[in-house]
Amino acid sequence: MTSVTRTLFVLAAVTGLASCVSVTAEDEPSAYGAFLAARYAGVNRDAHGAADYYARALDLEPGNAVLTDRAFITAVIAGDLDEAAGLARQTLAAGDPSRLATLYSAADRIAARDYRETRTLIEQAPAFGPYNAFMSDLLEQWALAGSGRANEALALADETSAPGFLAGHLNLHRGMLAEFAGEYERADTAYRTAVYTSTHRGLAVDRYGEFLRRQGRREDALELYGHYLNESQGSVGGVPEYRLVTSALDAVEAGQRAPGRLNVAELTARALYGPTADLASQADFDLSIAYLRMVQRLDPRFAPVRLQLGGSLQRIGLPELALEEYARVPEGLFKAPAELDRIALLSSLGETQRAYEEAVALDARSDALEATLVHAEMSRIRGDCAGALPLYGELIETSRARGVAPNWAYEYFRASCLVELDRWDEAEAAFLAALEIAPDQPTLLNDLGYLWIERDENVDEAFDMVVRAAELQPEDGNVIDSLGWAHYQLGNYEAAVIELERAAELDPGNVTANYHLGDAYWQVGRQLEAGFQWRRALDLDPRPDQREGLEYRLEHGHPPAEDLSLFQRRPEASERYEAATASGGGEDGAGQP
Repeated sequence: MTSVTRTLFVLAAVTGLASCVSVTAEDEPSAYGAFLAARYAGVNRDAHGAADYYARALDLEPGNAVLTDRAFITAVIAGDLDEAAGLARQTLAAGDPSRLATLYSAADRIAARDYRETRTLIEQAPAFGPYNAFMSDLLEQWALAGSGRANEALALADETSAPGFLAGHLNLHRGMLAEFAGEYERADTAYRTAVYTSTHRGLAVDRYGEFLRRQGRREDALELYGHYLNESQGSVGGVPEYRLVTSALDAVEAGQRAPGRLNVAELTARALYGPTADLASQADFDLSIAYLRMVQRLDPRFAPVRLQLGGSLQRIGLPELALEEYARVPEGLFKAPAELDRIALLSSLGETQRAYEEAVALDARSDALEATLVHAEMSRIRGDCAGALPLYGELIETSRARGVAPNWAYEYFRASCLVELDRWDEAEAAFLAALEIAPDQPTLLNDLGYLWIERDENVDEAFDMVVRAAELQPEDGNVIDSLGWAHYQLGNYEAAVIELERAAELDPGNVTANYHLGDAYWQVGRQLEAGFQWRRALDLDPRPDQREGLEYRLEHGHPPAEDLSLFQRRPEASERYEAATASGGGEDGAGQP
């Protein structure tokens, strides 16, 4: 089959609280009603509504520890950051069970340049767990630096340890602190180490590059940027940190002056961003959103955190909040990527026309290749391959004219549209052009191999391509379906059953895999199971042509003559098919060679 293109509910903590909250219908009906409304809003993924109702319940029963904590958490998740700052103080007074309010308040006080209060909050806090302890150490050290005690902060940073995956972020933190303290040799060493140890190398390269430029080391900065971009070519072109580095390189080459130093809140935001983004990438849940909001509180203009928030909110089932974050990215380096993410999200939510209109508008005002690509993709998704085709051609030509490395995806999408338009010779040429760029790309190997087998062209080479794709992506149900169907077309029905069963297991909701498995069962004489798979595929909302084929099979008990396998279409096998359809697929494995 061709393939063109832990959700933990963020407000789960607000469900199941009736047994622990002290508010009762008898004590305070209005507070209880607001509490129930907050729960209902949470279940329906209305983050703003949940935050508003918890705040209302808390107003009616001030000091309630559970309500205070839930009001704070939901305000943070909803992005009501000023409201969250006030609620955090109330949560601290009520006990702060998660320690999040302490950290958020500390970040809020650093943003307000109240460094003494930051240190007091952290010093008075109960014991933190390992992750929160690490975050509190970073906040405390930046508060010390802001208080004019940078050398003391740097000494503490040298003694700080970090659990597990967080260790790589310490070097960047130390480098920024050392530069802030005027310890430039120590800063250089720490920055250089961060470039090779941080999981967010692009951010480390950006910080180190700015340091080098401020030190008058322009050539060193150019070498740093060039090495990172060459090493990362083709793998991280869309991530925020990559854009930071490409923009910095352009600035140096244009002779622009080095940017000034960031303030304490901005530096703290960058120190916290890496570990917070890593946490979010490992597990999307409400706490990861809260940590990202802390970074946002420290520096609301730091666009990468908004992109990270958008993706995390989307993955935990809060798409409306994600759309808000993408829309709030300020004009500049990250505006276009945010608009691309916003358009993709709108499309995934079924708002295809709105997404298409925004894609057209973006392409009209931007000369970025990504803008043309999303315009083309939205045209294709709307079924307008004729409109998408010249856009893919434009991408290929513009890339060539700009000296940009060829992108296999442009040729691939172009090929897919040409297939839809029944222009096979051109489609095949586009597939082959894509394979020249990326000879081991599983999607290309899978799709072209599958289509060649379906057309009885280059069968041996095509089968090898599909096998190779399956080796590269053994857990991809689409690819394993192609391998099973290749076996089927060549008459290897027992092997087809094995692979197609695996494909249906990997992707149970895949119409085509279940459809194909039914046909394979029929070919080996397992008629009852064939009927079950055909019915299952019919229940999975198949395309109209698939529905027609499935209904024929269920009515007649076998595939129609026009759906003969490639093996059966050969003259020496056709008589066997006739016998098989007459008997319904014999127990001896009708249709086999």
